[in-house]
Amino acid sequence: MVTLLSALPLALLGQDVIFQDINDDRLLTYRNCPPGLAKKDPPCVPPGLVKDGVTYNEWVSYDDNQLDRIYVDRRDRYLRDQNVQIRNIDQIDDSGFLLTSDQVAQLYNLAPAPRGNRYALIDGMPVLLEDRNYSALAQINDMARVPILDNGIQVAPTAALTQAELMRAYRLPKLAPGYSYTVMNGEVLALEDDAFETLQLIRMARAVF
Repeated sequence: MVTLLSALPLALLGQDVIFQDINDDRLLTYRNCPPGLAKKDPPCVPPGLVKDGVTYNEWVSYDDNQLDRIYVDRRDRYLRDQNVQIRNIDQIDDSGFLLTSDQVAQLYNLAPAPRGNRYALIDGMPVLLEDRNYSALAQINDMARVPILDNGIQVAPTAALTQAELMRAYRLPKLAPGYSYTVMNGEVLALEDDAFETLQLIRMARAVF
């Protein structure tokens, strides 16, 4: 990841992205530095890892295997702390999601999700999830606060926006410390730090592109 983030500007943040029109390096930058973390200090590093002393240079040096190990550890810790019962993906209640797996596939011209998997959309990035990941996503959705948007404001589900851009675009109030905004499956949510970090790690580790 060193060459992905240190050498390239975060030019994709705040834009609707047509993935077929951008090169692989810029796409990987978009994947590995979520807009919700891009303006943090240090940038791109999930807050829980910052508390553990992980620096920007260390974070961008992690290969895909290291990233996946970190993600799985954080996801399982979140599921355990929230006492989430893992179910077969066909038994998970996702009726609260505004966008279905098939609709996410249509938005990005993706093949149908393989059996036992479903697509979701996190801050403009489509992800492909199996049971444990989808259980985490459903739990995060259930526990989220849903801001009330002004009349006439529509959510752009494929846009990847920083926290400041989200607040400007959707006229959102500043959140209390310990919360962050995100857009998941077409809905603006306010999440506590643990849920937000888990969601951003899902976005990085299970990105389709």
